[in-house]
Parts: sequence; C-alpha cells; structure tokens
Amino acid sequence: MSPEPTPNVTPHEEPQVATLPAPAVPAESGYAFWTAERACCCPAKPAVVAVLPPAPGRDHETDLLLCGHHYRTSRKALEAAGAVVLAEGGLTPAR
Repeated sequence: MSPEPTPNVTPHEEPQVATLPAPAVPAESGYAFWTAERACCCPAKPAVVAVLPPAPGRDHETDLLLCGHHYRTSRKALEAAGAVVLAEGGLTPAR
C-alpha cells in the first residue's frame, strides 16, 4: 500500500451555498438599458428601466425593461409599487 492519498478521490467538502445576485442599482440598470436588444414585456426596444423595490417573496430589487407602450399602460401600477423609473441616460421619463 502506498502512504500517499488516493489521487482521484475528492476530500469531503462542505456544500457551497449559491449567493443571489446583488440588488439592481440605477447604474447597473442603466447598463442593462443600453445593452438590451428587447424589453422584458415584448420584442420592442426598451424605453425605460423600472427598478422595483423588494416585496413579499422577493427580498431584493428587480429591474424591468419596458417598451414605451407597456410603460405608459403600467405607469400607475409602477408608481403604486414604489418603482424608480429611469429613461435613457438615467433620467426620469417625461410624463
């Protein structure tokens, strides 16, 4: 018998817990806006990024890329949810 450990046996390791991605912040959301080819809601180009705050069942912010039509349609719901809405360049969209 060899005193060396068996070369192909993996030593016992504790399981690694996957970490969740960091919450969306306006700078990262702006980057998503510039690089996205389509909105989350339809095949159109995104017009705004809505950063939704944490909510029951979701402990982190979430960015949502919306086309102009779906943004206008859901503007009141986004406001009620406390979303921060950013247009191109990180500006607040015109009403």
